[in-house]
Amino acid sequence: MKGLQILVVCALNFCWFAGLHGQQTAKVSGITFTYEVVGEALICKLDAPTNGWVGVGFNNKNSIVGSDLLLFNIIEGKPSGTDLFVKGAGNPVKDKENGGKNTITILGGSERDSYTTITFSIPMDSGDSNDFVHQTNKEGWLILAYSVDDDFKHHSRVRKHIPFVIHKD
Repeated sequence: MKGLQILVVCALNFCWFAGLHGQQTAKVSGITFTYEVVGEALICKLDAPTNGWVGVGFNNKNSIVGSDLLLFNIIEGKPSGTDLFVKGAGNPVKDKENGGKNTITILGGSERDSYTTITFSIPMDSGDSNDFVHQTNKEGWLILAYSVDDDFKHHSRVRKHIPFVIHKD
């Protein structure tokens, strides 16, 4: 059968979905992260059941420490985000304050019915030492989180770490 090809893998309370055109989706604890490799960028969508911030992190190991952490919120209808590197537990530092740069391009965002959705792009390899280098077919860790507050200093209500592999097409 040609056309629609969908692969669903569920384990340890999370699911990965592979869909059309290389799009991948991870779902865990009400958080959905979808991405697609487009040229040298990841085009991403992140949503969670909150009116607070939503976040995604990337790391080579199962740890928040050493991760490239991206947090997003919606303030008065306008999406914003911050690009962080986690130096130590409870010590995320803005890339700009750590010799790097903000490499997030926000494409859109909304809050509806207690649900926050953000779309954004990041480079596969930004050249910033604070950022995770995304490589296809290489294992890494995805950190998905959300808070009940828009203040990025507010701790997460939910944070889940799941293994992931970026697949292209």
